[in-house]
Amino acid sequence: MGGLESGNSVFTPLEINLKLCQNDGDLLPDPSIYRQLVGSLNYLTITRPDISFAVQQVSQFLQAPRQPHLAVVRRILRYLKGTSGRGLFFPANNSLQLTGYSDADWAGCMDTRRSVTGWCMFLGNALISWKSKKARLNLEIFHRI
Repeated sequence: MGGLESGNSVFTPLEINLKLCQNDGDLLPDPSIYRQLVGSLNYLTITRPDISFAVQQVSQFLQAPRQPHLAVVRRILRYLKGTSGRGLFFPANNSLQLTGYSDADWAGCMDTRRSVTGWCMFLGNALISWKSKKARLNLEIFHRI
């Protein structure tokens, strides 16, 4: 994993329109490093919601990580390097207005064709809750067709 200290920072945790697949690239000879990094990144999403979607994407490949998946983990780390001053902030004079946003793609996962949904909630200007999740396959829909 050498070379991360000298890597240039990037402006986004993921490349635009990147689609990861489970069978692209060579398997990692030792997946334990990948799993440790993704686990650490997952923990970091508690205070860095800006990486939640990217971490959700690389978490799908913990069973059999490959070189392109590791490249994305390295990009997330480079993004964090350049944005170390970011995080959650709760100002003292914050309003109590609750606002929510949501979004979803349609069959965005290249392997399962399942959708990814996400939402975030703000109390005033402060982010207080968020989630990004791959949707479950609803077999009931297919039975109705």
